[in-house]
Amino acid sequence: MTHYVPSTDGVEVAVHDSGGPGRPLLAVHGTGMVGLMWEPVLRLLPADTVRVLYVDLRGHGASRTPDGVSFLDRSMVADLTAVVDALAPEGAWVAAHSMGAATALLTSLERPAAFAKLFAFEPIIFRREPDFGGAQPEFLEGVRRRKATFASRQEAIDRYGLRPPLDVLDPETLAAYVEHGFVEDPAGGVRLACPPDVEARVFAEFLDRGFDRLGEVSVPVLVGAGSIRRPDRVGEPPWPEIAERIPTAVYHCFEGTDHFGPFAAGRLSSMAEFLRDFFDS
Repeated sequence: MTHYVPSTDGVEVAVHDSGGPGRPLLAVHGTGMVGLMWEPVLRLLPADTVRVLYVDLRGHGASRTPDGVSFLDRSMVADLTAVVDALAPEGAWVAAHSMGAATALLTSLERPAAFAKLFAFEPIIFRREPDFGGAQPEFLEGVRRRKATFASRQEAIDRYGLRPPLDVLDPETLAAYVEHGFVEDPAGGVRLACPPDVEARVFAEFLDRGFDRLGEVSVPVLVGAGSIRRPDRVGEPPWPEIAERIPTAVYHCFEGTDHFGPFAAGRLSSMAEFLRDFFDS
């Protein structure tokens, strides 16, 4: 079932609930993506051990987002904090990617008892400095030019499956993204649930003040990262430094993957096994 959880700015956060008796596991997406991209991985965990809550933050997926809202990191944290308070107030596990991983880390500061363990894959919580690129104007312009409409979901799958960066996705995760990351277009066909202009705003606004608070994180964290560097970034990826700044964190490099490592083709079973071992340890 899908819950709609009230947040700030009139946002209603969509949470897709797998149900079941297990421990709550919050699955949080990166910029432009959807929580249910995690489903092909997390459904491989023992069904009686987890109740997965797939979260769509403001501007994404099925969440209801008024025009003109903020996408600062504290706004995303307000969304996830609202979900925690409503559905998983204590002892949840978290699997989060990119912007969602940064949001989860900062949410743990607001609700220290909420998370028992947190898997954060390439959390976007670094300084926005020239030596790492950040959200450069040319990058944002490229995001705004992203194709937003397709004649069908199958057309979207065919296009994404042949072009970077989403060509690395496992067919199941790509299908989950297209199924839940698009809505019907009144003009015909389908369109992105997170429009390109909103995605660009998230990239431009999100990281506001979180990096200097990493030392306050107290939940056990595994910071994961791929070994393949993204071509749209300059400088060295900061993931090991992020792990070093978190007193309770360890770092793990997933060789042969890039920024979409948790969703990469041929990796779903091994990623699920890795997460099971991490959460059970």
